[in-house]
Amino acid sequence: MRPYAAVLAGYYGFGNLGDDLLAEATVEMLSREGINRSRMAVLSNDPAGSRLGIRAVNRWSPREVWNILGLSETLVLGGGGLFQDATSTRSCLYYWSLVKAARLRGVNVRAEGQSVGPLSTLIGRAAARNALRSCRSVTVRDVPSQRLCSEMGVSAALTRDLVFILNDKISAPIPASNAKFLINLRPWPGGLPMRFANSVRDGGISAYAPLLGVAMSDEDEALMSRLVKVGDLPPMPIEHPRDLSEAAALWSGAAGAAGMRLHFAVLSVMFGVGALVVPYDPKVTAFAEENGLAVWGGGIGISVR
Repeated sequence: MRPYAAVLAGYYGFGNLGDDLLAEATVEMLSREGINRSRMAVLSNDPAGSRLGIRAVNRWSPREVWNILGLSETLVLGGGGLFQDATSTRSCLYYWSLVKAARLRGVNVRAEGQSVGPLSTLIGRAAARNALRSCRSVTVRDVPSQRLCSEMGVSAALTRDLVFILNDKISAPIPASNAKFLINLRPWPGGLPMRFANSVRDGGISAYAPLLGVAMSDEDEALMSRLVKVGDLPPMPIEHPRDLSEAAALWSGAAGAAGMRLHFAVLSVMFGVGALVVPYDPKVTAFAEENGLAVWGGGIGISVR
């Protein structure tokens, strides 16, 4: 028996709340399977800052990654959009190389709660297909991902986003108090964030409830701060929650939410807050449809249900 039962891999340690919650949820999932935290490790961009209570290894160090794989029985690709090339092929190639290294070390691989795609490049699609075919099991969190996996010859079971595993750690939803209306924007090519910002500015939400910006990552915070400064977003404070308890302080009792990030929508569902989502990616649209959330159509009017 190797010292570690599982080593976790995902977009962890980059200051992105959604991905860090996925890491926490994956640890919880493995704990429920009977694996002690002392037998888990995680590949992280920020090993020193990890809050998971398990061994953290620098994901960018080939030597450290190679060594921890040799000490582990299973590589777990935690939830998220690891295999997509919307912005570049780097993510596909990184996780493909990680899966190849794991197999060379005699490590089983499982992919949990994935969103697969978009895959618009030949190299991105080939890397994703090869990596996912090397997995002992694959689960995906939306129907478009399941369909794409099927096209690539990968059998994938449908599951909910892994963050819902953390439902047991939050209190019952607090009735809306009109205290705040949460707004989230993320960088995205093509001018979509600016168009949505203008709809927030001109849509009169601030008359409904005071606005509160919620940054899910450092890049969200920089974008929203800049848009407020130049007047493309109305004046609002901006918070950047770092864990579930800090998120709870923002979502509990919120009057509503409107934003781009998938896990902004996930947290809205978990805390019982009506939300409008901006369909920048098929996974967001699929999540909205599955959970009865409103989808922004590109106009000025902002409403949630």
